[in-house]
Amino acid sequence: MDKAKNRLDSSLGVINTLMAVVAAVMIIFMMFAICYAVLTRFLWNEPIPWVVEVSSYLMLYITFLGMAWLQGKNGHVRIDLFTSIMSPRTTALLDGFTSLGGLAVGLVLAWKGTAVTIDYFQRDVTVIGILNTPQYVLMGIIPIGGALLLLQFILRTLRSFRTALRKTQPSGEPRPEGQGLE
Repeated sequence: MDKAKNRLDSSLGVINTLMAVVAAVMIIFMMFAICYAVLTRFLWNEPIPWVVEVSSYLMLYITFLGMAWLQGKNGHVRIDLFTSIMSPRTTALLDGFTSLGGLAVGLVLAWKGTAVTIDYFQRDVTVIGILNTPQYVLMGIIPIGGALLLLQFILRTLRSFRTALRKTQPSGEPRPEGQGLE
């Protein structure tokens, strides 16, 4: 089980890193496209109409490409007002339960995102705009990002509960016999 979890963890890390690199390239492209559009509008009074539309699509992709990577790095916002005064085991237990909530969010994003993407594909729904982009192309990133987030939260939930239920405390000190969860 540990070997499979470690393999899943490292594979997921590689996939999430690749997704984050793609998101970073999208951010750089968006930055240059917006700068170019501003310059052409200012210097020659020739706006580039597709830049705003493409940038809004890229923001959706950047969000869903990077969220699982950020979760893997523990980079999401955490409020440690109470957890800073709790024991490491209690913090791990609380983290396990909150990770179950994140797991549910990832599941809903993957499940409903897939259903909506398939529906838009079958009905050939397009965005009314300059590019008339098929809606399923835009929505398709949501189940992908949701599935990666789901996997990331599964691993985090397992890790947190394993830490909380371990015979030794996370610091490596043996837990006194008969002492339950703090």
